[in-house]
Order: sequence, then C-alpha cells, then structure tokens
Amino acid sequence: MSHNKNIKGFSLVEVLIASLIIMLGVTGFVTLQTEYMRSDAKLNLRQVALQLAQEKLDDLRQFDVLRTTAGLPAYNDIGDDAGGGLNAGSVVVDIKTDATRTYTFTRTWAVENQFYTDTDSDGVPDTWLTEGDIGIPVPAPDVPGQKIVTVNVSWTDPQGETKSIAVEGNVAPVLLARSFQANNESDGAKNQPKVAYTPGLAPDVISYELGNGESIETSKPVPDIDKQGDNNLVQFETIRYIDLPDQTDKLEQEDFLTVNCSCTLAGTGEGYTPSMTDYDGNELVVKPGEKIQKQTGEADGSQQPAICNTCCRDHHDTQAMIDQEQYYRKEGGEPHGHYKKMNDGSYLPASSVGDAYDEVCRFKRVDGYFQMYPDWQLLDVIQFSDRYLLDTETLANYTAYTESAIAASVMGSGAPSKPTDRSITMGPGGQQLISRGIYLDRMTTSHKQALKAMIEAGKEDWKAYAPFYDVNLTLLSQWNSKYSAIATVTNESIQTILDPVNDFYGTYSRGRVEALSDGTTAISNFAMGYNAGITGTAGISPTYFYGGKLDNSLLVTVNSKAASEKFFALIGNINCLITLNGETQPCETNNSKKASYVDLSNLVITNSPSQFTCPITIPKGKSTPFFSCENMSENWKGDIIFAFEKNYYNVTLKVQYPDGTIVESDRISLTTGLNATSNQEYSLIIELTQI
Repeated sequence: MSHNKNIKGFSLVEVLIASLIIMLGVTGFVTLQTEYMRSDAKLNLRQVALQLAQEKLDDLRQFDVLRTTAGLPAYNDIGDDAGGGLNAGSVVVDIKTDATRTYTFTRTWAVENQFYTDTDSDGVPDTWLTEGDIGIPVPAPDVPGQKIVTVNVSWTDPQGETKSIAVEGNVAPVLLARSFQANNESDGAKNQPKVAYTPGLAPDVISYELGNGESIETSKPVPDIDKQGDNNLVQFETIRYIDLPDQTDKLEQEDFLTVNCSCTLAGTGEGYTPSMTDYDGNELVVKPGEKIQKQTGEADGSQQPAICNTCCRDHHDTQAMIDQEQYYRKEGGEPHGHYKKMNDGSYLPASSVGDAYDEVCRFKRVDGYFQMYPDWQLLDVIQFSDRYLLDTETLANYTAYTESAIAASVMGSGAPSKPTDRSITMGPGGQQLISRGIYLDRMTTSHKQALKAMIEAGKEDWKAYAPFYDVNLTLLSQWNSKYSAIATVTNESIQTILDPVNDFYGTYSRGRVEALSDGTTAISNFAMGYNAGITGTAGISPTYFYGGKLDNSLLVTVNSKAASEKFFALIGNINCLITLNGETQPCETNNSKKASYVDLSNLVITNSPSQFTCPITIPKGKSTPFFSCENMSENWKGDIIFAFEKNYYNVTLKVQYPDGTIVESDRISLTTGLNATSNQEYSLIIELTQI
C-alpha cells in the first residue's frame, strides 16, 4: 500500500484556534452594532432635547404686552422658570425608534435682564449691561432692552446616565404681532412712509389689478406653517402696491395668523367681538371689536401657543352679535356651538363649565397687535400643475375665473365654471400639483350692497373694496386619486419637525402626482371650510364639513411608450440637513436670504449607462423636494449618480434603500431592471456641515 505524503489537512488544534478567532470576531461585531444602536438612541434623545429647548425659546417670544397685565402674557413676566405658555418641569416624550420607550425630560430656564447703556457719558448707549452691574441708570428702565435666556434640558439615557444640554437665546421687547414695516388699516396706521416693493411672479405669487391703479397679492408662494405639538400656526400676508414710473411702492400690508387650539368652557365673562373689515363709503377700514359679557373659554393645558388664550376666550357668538353683523361664525343662522371630536369621528357637545372643545381662530395684525377676526369664508378651490400658470394666457384665464367667482358671490348669482384646460398627460414619473383657495370675507349688509352697486354700474375698481384673498392651499388641503394603480398623489401628515431617525426632515409632501401605469384617473382636492381650511386640521363641528370645497375636475392620463419594451420611472425624495454653529436643521430650499439656504438646483443627477433624465422639483414652502428619473427602460441596469457641492461646506451624500437602510454613497445602483415605477422607495439625503 502506498501513501501520498502531499495530502494536506487541518489538525484539531488549528480548528480550535480558527473557531476562537471567528467567535471573537462575531462577538466584537455584535458589540459594535450594539454601540451603534446606543449611539443612535443618544443622538435621537439629544435632538429631542434641543427641540424642547428651542420650543421654549419660541414660546417666550410670544407675548401680547410688554408690562405685566392680568390675563395677558407679558414681556416683563419672563424670568427664571416663568413666562410663556409652557411650564417648567417634566416633559414626557415617546421615542418611536427606541422600541417606543417613554422618556422624561426636565426643562428649566434662567433669565438675565440686560440694558443698553451709555458707559462713557457721551449721550450714546454703547454697551449691554446685566441687571445688577455698575453703570446701569438708577432707576433702571421698567422694560429691559433684552432678556438673555438659557434653557436647560436634562434626561436620563438608556444606560442610566444623566445628560443635559443648554441653549441660549435672547428675547427682545418686540411684540410677536408687531412689524416695523407693517401698514395696517386702522386710522392711526394709514399715513405711512412709502416702502419700495418687488412684486412676486406667477406661478408662485398671483397678482390682481384692482382697477384703481393698485394691485394686491399674497407676498409668499405658500403660507408659513409651524406645527407645535397638536397646534398648527399658519401665517401669511397680503400686499397692496402701486406701480410708479421709477419704482413700485407698497401701500398696505395685511398680516394673518390662523391657529387651532384645545379649549374648555369657562362660563360667562368678558370677551371680545371680532374686529372686521368694513367699507366707510370711501375706503376699507377695520371696525374694532368690542368687550361684552358672553360665554368664554380658556386654553386646555399649558403646552399650547400663548395666542390660544385669546382664541379660547373670545371665539364665542351671541344672538346680538349676529343681529349686529359682527360675529365669528354662525351655524343654521344661530351662534355656532362648540364640540370635541372623538376618536370614532363623532362630536361631543360642550355645554357646561369645564367641558373640552376644539377651536380654530383667525387673527389679523391691527396697529401692531393681532386681533381676532371673523372666520375665513372659502368660495372655491382649484387645482392645476405647477407649470400651468407659467403661460400668460392661462394666467389671465385663471384670474378672470377667480374674479368672476368673487363677483358672483357678491351678486348672489351662480358660480362660473373652472378653466377646462388643466388636465395633464404624462409618462411614468412625478409632477407637483398646486391647490389654490379663493376666499371672500363676510361683509355687512351695507358693505355688500355698496359693492354690488359698483359691479352693477360697471365700475372697474370694485375689486379694491372687496376683501378677497387667493391662498396657496397645496400643503393644507386633502388629496386623493380615484385610481391609485394608475397614479397616486401624496397626502402626508403635516409635519415640520426635524427627526432624521424617524425619517422626519422638516418637510412633507402633498399634491405630488406619481404616475405608475397607463390609464386615466381623476385627482380630488378637498379644502375644509372656515378657519380649519387654513390650518389644515379637521372640522370642529358636525356641520363644519359642509363649508368645504371639492375640486375633482383634473384628470391625469398616463401614457408610457407604445412598444414591446416597457418604460417606468424612479421617483425619490430629496432630504437635506445643514449644520450651522453646531445645530442641525432642515435646509431652506426657497429663501436665499436665510443662512440655511441650499440651492438644490445645483444638484447634478446623471446615469451610467446614459439613457434618461432625472429632473428635480423644488416645491415652495415646507414641501419635500424630489427627483423623477423618467422613461427608464425595463432593461436598463446601472447607476444613478448624484453630485452636489456648496462653498464652505463639507457635503455628505447618503442613499436610503427600499428596505430602510441608509448607506453613505453618491449613487443608486440597480442590478436588475425595473418591472414597475418605483415610487418613493429610494431617497437621497444631503448633509452639509460648515468647514
């Protein structure tokens, strides 16, 4: 028998050593993964703490008066753990990514009063001195020049360690409701210096000629939407201006704030009737509200914006208010009721002191202060592509339609038909739609009769005396597709917080059509009536829904290439984060004057092998930007490559895959072709850090 001495093998000792090495490697990997998970949880808790601190700073800046006044939040009330509507102490937060664990944060704040003081006796203030410092005049001014606030938030992490952060900010004695350049409608605010103004451009801003040489427009493409807990604060302004040979002058500015609140009935007490726009025979003026005895309410809990105190107290009507035509909202000809919407969709009436109810209030800035106004009155809602109003003819048709709708409401005649050229045909891919609401304030009988007489007489300037508004409701109205297999339309919850761990990047998407397969579907857009249509919240009474308006007249036809080879699209969100001075926040993608502005149009998207294009859409407001790679053959395999640069910033690109994993990469690699349109399965994340 012969033996082959070249046969190789493993001895028992070698096997044991190899097993030990593998075991140590696996143990180290598991330990590393655990540390990564713990690190993610710590980062998430720190982010929540930073949000809680910033929330308190914002809360302290919301005051109605400077000096301490009973029943009103005041600047002078701000002190150590005092001031604002959010109390010091414990705040309980559920963290979804940490097995939905509940964490308790402790929030406190310290305040230093400062005075801008003349320290060298030349008659000119030159230095900020803190209360108690030598050099402050005696007696000191009763209103400090600023308050330095340090908000401290502490918590215990999963390992039992106590952590804390401190955020410092300043609060100036400037009312939230005050703006140095705001021109309001009361007698004391009419004679203002002329301010140069640059009108906006369609399709973002719609301007109306009023027939008297003046024009009016909302100055922002979309309202500012700020979600604070369960409260949505929505603000926008309208500008009335005149075009002169050498410049455009701003004549008047109207600032509006609308907010939803949780309230409880407080019994009979002093409350105000609404201020409202009226016609005095020559011009529009503000008729101020009056203090009367009536049913009142109060804010339910302290974790709400301070302005909810006024909302809950005053938004109640009496029959006398209705008879005098100075009321908030009536139902069936009578003072509106108050209800709490239950989880099953029913409404529980609030009838006794202490009963909870939901409320939504509209405010207008008058002489620097926000005053309650009658509820918004929605005439109609209309939807179209974000490219629709780029054409001069369609823009003219649109404004003619809205003006006809306003005139018809005044005259009591039938509403005009919407423009019929708004339907779209598209291949697989994404396209942003816009929804606009046409509002006309409720007028007194005399005001309405005067306006009616102007229209009947053919006066071109009747619009100058009609309190109407054209508001972008894209991010505040509800969207739906009749046949979602053909095309879907986004309708995400209103969300403006920053929480990347939970996929919240300070933006959300509504009205984005995502074409999937050939066919035709109707897109429906519904705007709630009255004030809830502006806050994007649910109706607050059983009959509230009937004040809403629906537009389901826009059709989307999807037409892919007629061939044996199928073509699809890959639609992905673009989420952007920027770190400034150590604080991470959502990128500002519209307003180039903000420090957090990032021009996403500089993003370059290519594909290899090259076959298709990937246009980028950057909607207005806090709407999520997206890319749409269109006409992708089912046989295409390769890389979709992203490139982005911003001066003075380090840029990190990450890709989120369909399974939720996020990898640092500048490309999406497809090893197999698409068999259907990919709809928000992939996302690009851009992270920028100052160098």
